[in-house]
Amino acid sequence: MDKAVLVAVGKVVKPHGIRGALKVAPYGETLGEMKAGEKLFIEAGGQRQLTLVGLRAQNRVLIAQFEGIESREQAEAIIGKDILVDKDRLPELPSGEYYHFQLIGLSVETKEAKPLGTLMSVLETGSHDVYVVDSDGKELLIPAIEEVISEVDLLNGKLIVDLPEGLQ
Repeated sequence: MDKAVLVAVGKVVKPHGIRGALKVAPYGETLGEMKAGEKLFIEAGGQRQLTLVGLRAQNRVLIAQFEGIESREQAEAIIGKDILVDKDRLPELPSGEYYHFQLIGLSVETKEAKPLGTLMSVLETGSHDVYVVDSDGKELLIPAIEEVISEVDLLNGKLIVDLPEGLQ
């Protein structure tokens, strides 16, 4: 499978127990909605296909069990690895909502067309996401709220913002 069509939906945080279960930090809700038998991928010395055996929520992480990962040692070998799915299997989002992978790499500019930098990552907070923008080597944090985000233009690779006083 071509890596370009795979999207990260979670990251292996640490083993859970001694039978190969994994604590996984989900990126959004996609991973938490997957069912037993679904095929996922992990980047571990090349792409490795995994079959989901079981999944349950525990606080802010998911406890996942995959075929072929049956010991704590096997689970420890993939700590820090992203869990990937084919992007064609992602559910369509409502208008105005975006997956993180769609936003990362966008050029960020003000409504006045002043370039601010490149969107590098998305932080999930309790109330709203925060966009991390590389602005000439400095980190600019932009709240992902309606009052600030004027337009997301995926076609032209731009994120247009209306920064409040203090963030400019």
